[in-house]
Amino acid sequence: MTEEKIGPSLGGNPKYTWDDMVAAIGKDFSGGNEILADEVIEYSSVVRLCEPWEISSPIYWSEQAAKQLGYRGVVVPWSGLRSTFSSKRQWKPGEETRFPSPDPDSSGRSSGPSFWPVGEELPMPPYHHNVVAETEMEFWEPAYVGDRLTVRGDKVVNVRPRQTRVGIGAFVTRERRIYNQRGELVATIRATNYNYNRV
Repeated sequence: MTEEKIGPSLGGNPKYTWDDMVAAIGKDFSGGNEILADEVIEYSSVVRLCEPWEISSPIYWSEQAAKQLGYRGVVVPWSGLRSTFSSKRQWKPGEETRFPSPDPDSSGRSSGPSFWPVGEELPMPPYHHNVVAETEMEFWEPAYVGDRLTVRGDKVVNVRPRQTRVGIGAFVTRERRIYNQRGELVATIRATNYNYNRV
C-alpha cells in the first residue's frame, strides 16, 4: 500500500524514523524554554469556568469557605489547568487570523501558540494526521486565584509505533509540568497522541 497523497504534513522531518523517536525516550526537548501564562488567575475567570458546568464546590466560589477547609484561598478547578490558565493567548485583535480558509479541513489553518515549550526539534518522521489518544494529569498542589502559572518541560516518556485501522504511525507520550510563581509543582501532564499516515 502507498501513503495517501495529501498536502503538507502536520509535522515531522523526513530525515527521521520512528526508531529515532523510540531512542529519544527520556529526553526533554524544551531546551530549557518555558511558557509563562499571559495573566494572573482572576476570581471572575474561575467563576466563569465553573458556571457552565455548574461546579458548585464552595472552594471555587468563596475565599472564606476555602480557607475554612484548609486552602490558601479560592481554588482553581483542576479542569482549567491544562490550557485555560497555563497557556499563552490564542489570538487577539490585530493579529493574523488562524483560519485563512472557511474550509475546516484546510491545511492552511494555523495551530496558534503551542501548549508545549518550544525548544529542540523532536526526531519525528512526517505525519499527516494525529488524534489525541489519552491525557493523564497528576495533581500536586492546588492553583489559586492570584497565581500565575508556568509550563516547563517537553519530555518524551513513551513511543509505541503501531499500524492501526486508520494508518501507520506511533503513539507518542510527552510530559510537561505546571508550576506556580512560588516554584511549587502544581500538576504533571502526560499527553498521548497517535501521529500517523493513512495507508
